[in-house]
Amino acid sequence: MFEPMEGTVSNLMQFATALTAIALAATPVGSQESSTASAADEKAVRAAVDQWFVVLNAMFAGDPRPLAELYSHGEDATYMGAEGGYRIGWEAIYDDWKTQAEKSLGGEVHGEKIHVVVQGAMATATHYTKGTVKTAEDKVIDQRVRETSVFRKEGDRWKMVGHQADHYPVWAEVVDR
Repeated sequence: MFEPMEGTVSNLMQFATALTAIALAATPVGSQESSTASAADEKAVRAAVDQWFVVLNAMFAGDPRPLAELYSHGEDATYMGAEGGYRIGWEAIYDDWKTQAEKSLGGEVHGEKIHVVVQGAMATATHYTKGTVKTAEDKVIDQRVRETSVFRKEGDRWKMVGHQADHYPVWAEVVDR
């Protein structure tokens, strides 16, 4: 049977406790300094979220170009759209977005219940995207989709690096037509 060296378990426990204390001390939860920086970053992330709705409405009008300003051009960027696709890397994301814009029949959306969390150079935003979309049968229907976006600070700008939307069958029909 294996017997640990005297004090090994105790030393490991002390080491784990010390690492936990260091990690907690390095986390700026509730400090005055971090809340000032977070307020400016949160405002910038909220502006980026607002831009997302501008991007969506442009796409519904057939223009994919505003996405290029908002989205990270990194190879690690991801996009999981309401049509059910899953794209990794800027080129694949933008190709998908151009296809959606070409096939879009119109619509208009806005955000509701936007919740933003900023930590360091990363942020998440969750919200409802609510509005209308025009179907292939020329009907305008109401939509309400849950979405989550991940933002990363690249230089002095917050860029969307990941996006996921609920699967929305009506949008899949528009894109697949």
